[in-house]
Amino acid sequence: MVRINLIDPKKLSDQHLIAEYNEILMLLGYVRKHPETYEINHDYCLGKGHIRFFKDKLLYLNKRHELIKKEMKKRGFQRNKTIDIMEFPKELRGDWKPKMESFKIIKKRLREKIKLKPNYYRYYRINRTKHFFLDLLK
Repeated sequence: MVRINLIDPKKLSDQHLIAEYNEILMLLGYVRKHPETYEINHDYCLGKGHIRFFKDKLLYLNKRHELIKKEMKKRGFQRNKTIDIMEFPKELRGDWKPKMESFKIIKKRLREKIKLKPNYYRYYRINRTKHFFLDLLK
């Protein structure tokens, strides 16, 4: 599963932050193997189509990865991977600005995940309540 969370990395749990750092790299690996553009989704979605949506938005992913690395540094996590989007065809190196509806979709999903494991998530390596994380998502 690969998920790009869209929201400010400062509002992500440690687990979501680290997962997204790695999942962006996984998504780039997929694009490397499947650079064709005929299957790109044009609307942000989760599940089937999420990876394809981001195939032509690699500049956005690169900027997002840098924001995540900056937050990981603040939290004391290792972050040693960098992205070079210049290896990809120009038509895949686009930028993107999420719409309000996209934020609603991902926040709903994050809330669901947090509610499933209310005592699992950490923030700056400290266990926090589900209410703490749900408040961050407001």
